[in-house]
Amino acid sequence: MADVETVHEILEYSPLILVVGGININLITSTDLIPEPGQTVTGNNLNITPGGKGANQAVGASRMGARVSLIGRIGDDQYGEQLLANLLAEGIDVRCVYKDSDAKSGIAIILLDKNGQNYIIQVRGANMLADTCEIKAAQECLPDVDALMIQNELPLKVTIKVAKDANVLGIPVIFDPAPSDNNIKEIIPFADVIMPNQNEAEFLTGIKVVDQVSARKASAILLKSGVSTVVIKMGELGAYYESAGESGFVSSVPTDVVDSVAAGDAFGAAFTVSIAEKLSLREAVKKGCAAGSIAVSKSGAQISMPARSQVDSLIS
Repeated sequence: MADVETVHEILEYSPLILVVGGININLITSTDLIPEPGQTVTGNNLNITPGGKGANQAVGASRMGARVSLIGRIGDDQYGEQLLANLLAEGIDVRCVYKDSDAKSGIAIILLDKNGQNYIIQVRGANMLADTCEIKAAQECLPDVDALMIQNELPLKVTIKVAKDANVLGIPVIFDPAPSDNNIKEIIPFADVIMPNQNEAEFLTGIKVVDQVSARKASAILLKSGVSTVVIKMGELGAYYESAGESGFVSSVPTDVVDSVAAGDAFGAAFTVSIAEKLSLREAVKKGCAAGSIAVSKSGAQISMPARSQVDSLIS
């Protein structure tokens, strides 16, 4: 009887994912014509929705069935209240999301073209005031977590220290290297998995990633930088993955693209939960591709994160 109970407990276990990252409000508009310098064009609509790569990934992981704790900072303002309320509604542990009266909540201004491709300007606001509070909170959480997700939306010293602490404990560190700047090169040595998109892969390696051959070349360079696994998200093409023991390519699931906002976050969340559940690398990439395909078929950021049942159904 004891053995049956043990198996049941294992089957029912939900991994605990710690996300340390950015929390923003998104101002999203679409236009049929991207403006040239000095040109004014008309937008089709304006949506104000919760976002931020850290918060998006937290919501994505929660909808994939994981228990999720989010560490970050918001402003003590109207947007901050909206962001916090949405995270709570998603069942995310926000005890370590700090309100800061010295800055406004982070904002992302997102422009969508007629093909749903996004162009983003970030005003990081309160995110950039993260400091020892976030580091100490992560240190308290890390011993109990199954995976850590980081990006490049908080101060470099915070992200690196949290990743280092996870390394010491043997916790997988999943790094989404966005936004692209030289900070991401300093974070790489402390990541186990790096998940760039095509533009980020080119920024890091100098190789324009357009197919499996170029993705393989870029991955070889990234593997030499210290990570054990590279996953390059290639949009509508799919994703290339490589580690010391295996490599491969997973095609994306064809879908009608509404907008690509947060598709990479949906991918990363599904991938990370799968890794925390001890699935194979290929299976984790398959789930990531499915989640990304579902996300681009919907408008918005966190609202477009798919449920686990949707992802599993798409790849069954």
